[in-house]
Amino acid sequence: MLRKNIVKIILDVSLAITFVLLMNPRVFNGLLFHEVAGLVIGVAVLVHIGLNYQWVVHTVKKIFDRSLSGKTRFSFLLNVLLLLSMTGIIVTGILISKVVFPHLLSGENHALREIHDVFAKLTLLLVGVHIALHWQWIMGVFRKMLKTKEGNWNKKAIVTSVLILALFIGSMQWLATNVKPNEAFKPKFEQKVAQASETFPPPGKFRERPHEEHHGNSHPLLVILGHFTF
Repeated sequence: MLRKNIVKIILDVSLAITFVLLMNPRVFNGLLFHEVAGLVIGVAVLVHIGLNYQWVVHTVKKIFDRSLSGKTRFSFLLNVLLLLSMTGIIVTGILISKVVFPHLLSGENHALREIHDVFAKLTLLLVGVHIALHWQWIMGVFRKMLKTKEGNWNKKAIVTSVLILALFIGSMQWLATNVKPNEAFKPKFEQKVAQASETFPPPGKFRERPHEEHHGNSHPLLVILGHFTF
């Protein structure tokens, strides 16, 4: 059971970090990462639902049962809203795609981009509420992972966690410094990516909003810290 919970937390943290990175289309040299990672998140969400399948079925069966707690009802509603908002992001993202699905819509569609932006901000808010709602469970899993049954600190687990964190930070720094457009792509594709990156402004550019200037920084670690430390 603990291993399954650890897998859930790793998946959820990965989803949250990736989603935050997607809030800035300039991260990792632009749209190629933005669009591909967005599709990967869609698959990851399905995996997340699969890992919680029993809870979903159990809650649906008892949704009108008075014995079901208010917290569980709220959590279920929150997850439904998250699923709908993520679906909205993916669908609108595919429709305005400039790299992965460049021929679905011809020309610029500012309305769809605005809707995509709204869904993204709504999802970020819902993710924050989701984390707050499950914070005690998250901390409980971490305590079980980092401590032994006797209540002592598990040094092996702590060292492993520190190494994973250091590896993550190091990989983000390396990618931010060294990742370049793949030379294996055909010249036409590279040109298409470059043109799309120029024509795809960061969220909010259509409406000049000074308070969203932080979208201009494309370093992944700064983008992550900018959203998780406020």
